[in-house]
Amino acid sequence: MSDPGQTKDPAEPATIRAGVDDTFVERFRRILWLVVPAWFVIVSAIRLSVLLPTTPGYDGMLYRDATLRWLEGGNPWAVPTNGAVFGAPPPTLLAMLPFAVLPEALARISLVLLGVIASVWLIRRLRLPLWWLAFPPLVDGLYIANPHVFVAPLIVAGIGPLAVVTKVYAGPVLVLLLRWRAIVITAALVVVTAPFLPWSQFIDQWGAVNAALASQSHGGLSVTATPLLIPIAVVAALVIGRNRLAWWVVPVFWPYTQWYYSSLVLPVVTPLAAVALAMPIQGATTLAIAIAAGEVLLERRRQAKRELAGSPAPR
Repeated sequence: MSDPGQTKDPAEPATIRAGVDDTFVERFRRILWLVVPAWFVIVSAIRLSVLLPTTPGYDGMLYRDATLRWLEGGNPWAVPTNGAVFGAPPPTLLAMLPFAVLPEALARISLVLLGVIASVWLIRRLRLPLWWLAFPPLVDGLYIANPHVFVAPLIVAGIGPLAVVTKVYAGPVLVLLLRWRAIVITAALVVVTAPFLPWSQFIDQWGAVNAALASQSHGGLSVTATPLLIPIAVVAALVIGRNRLAWWVVPVFWPYTQWYYSSLVLPVVTPLAAVALAMPIQGATTLAIAIAAGEVLLERRRQAKRELAGSPAPR
């Protein structure tokens, strides 16, 4: 029997609470590992059922056609009477040159296959389960062969300048990651290639292109389409910290974002936040970053409890 007058160890309740919290979190994680892959597959299957009547790689062909128009002395940003518009800045034309010189069928197959290879490499490099290949925004980007699917792999591989050439919005990612060498190289590339690229056409055409992008994206999926949610997104961005924000900044804050933009968060996303990103609706990216912020705050709370209990944090 214990001595009635004995003082209780003050750390004991904290130890018990920390253990209970850790057990609950682990159980919740196990449930997520069953539910999330199923959710990915269901949403991706629905998306593919819509896309299947179209030929895979059609977005990549849009970029290739714009590059061919440039090489032939035409206007890459000519706004068609119907169909999608090419809206990327001139450096993207350089990234598409290898595919412009290929026959259309071979270019289409190459873009789709290279996108799949790059995505598999990324997921293995990040040590994620292969079921992340079913992440709906990634599936969307892979099917249409948008060059966006190369951005995250290029940055993770340490080839940031090529990522910016491919998609200009890779720039903010590099800045937030403080990759100054890559930023300097990128700036040098822009200066050196500027005389050979149709910047004047791009600037002259920007008003019409911007209007077309706004129309075909229906305002986009970032918080710019739902201004009332901007305070929530900003607070969440401050909570998650600079390194995580680097990968979230484009899906959440870049204007006129398409669904596939959300695949950029793969290096830092958690299954719970990814559930929200798998929904192609306005407000979903803000909900997802809010979930990420909540997870960060929860982890800080658990860390504080572990320190109070005197137990080392798991590595």
